Amino acid sequence: MSSITIGLLQAGFDGLPLENAGKAVDMVRKGFREADLIVLPEYSMLNPFKIGDPVKVYGYAETPVTSKYLSELSRLAEELGAFILAHFIEKTDTPPLTYSTSVLITDKGEAIPVYSKTHLFDAYGFRESSFFKPGKGPGRVVSVKGVKIGFTICYDLRFPELYRLYALSGSDLILVQAGWVKGPYKEEALDKLASVRAHENTVYIALADHVGEAFVGRSGVFNPWGLRELDLGWRETYMEHEVDASLVAEARKTLPVLEQAKAKWEIKQAG
Repeated sequence: MSSITIGLLQAGFDGLPLENAGKAVDMVRKGFREADLIVLPEYSMLNPFKIGDPVKVYGYAETPVTSKYLSELSRLAEELGAFILAHFIEKTDTPPLTYSTSVLITDKGEAIPVYSKTHLFDAYGFRESSFFKPGKGPGRVVSVKGVKIGFTICYDLRFPELYRLYALSGSDLILVQAGWVKGPYKEEALDKLASVRAHENTVYIALADHVGEAFVGRSGVFNPWGLRELDLGWRETYMEHEVDASLVAEARKTLPVLEQAKAKWEIKQAG
């Protein structure tokens, strides 16, 4: 079975897009060893809550084809010979709303949008829907070095059906780009939810979180048994970790929940 080395960047990004790109490039370049795929956190292009005004956020949004922000990361991907998963504020045709999009940059520098955030963070007093349009469901499942990968963003972690769909689509690894806001029991929730999503789907979860005054950090990797294998703690850092798809196959043989799942339940809300 295949394996892949994941690089996770955990940092705070309070500037404008090119400034934030420069910080990400510097941190990754200094810490890089042998990662095949590097994951940047949510809001690493721009933090909409820091800007505060949806119209101003839309003014900084770009399209993938012409993006100066993605161009900076594309150069780094080519330099390192690694894939990079960027978080991207994408223009729509319905201003001032944008898409919260995961863009996979290949080791050749090609930028490919793979997912737009489905579940917007309208909770705990926040209204992410003031800035973003929701995506339309699961994104692509992409193979990197023979490991099949699904993509999610932050608040999606609270919605298990999305992760089950990725697992049933063959994902060995599901990536989470997060800007997990601090609050009572929020750090504990992040840790437990990532662990449960991994175990209930016998899949790896790799999570890159924003950190700083407003965000909890605690980025890391969770194996198919739900055990945390890597913890980036509460500081700005970059770390790498190997994900072995043979452990996914072993877990699914021992615990065949995906084979046993009733995949076509019809769920209707009461009332």
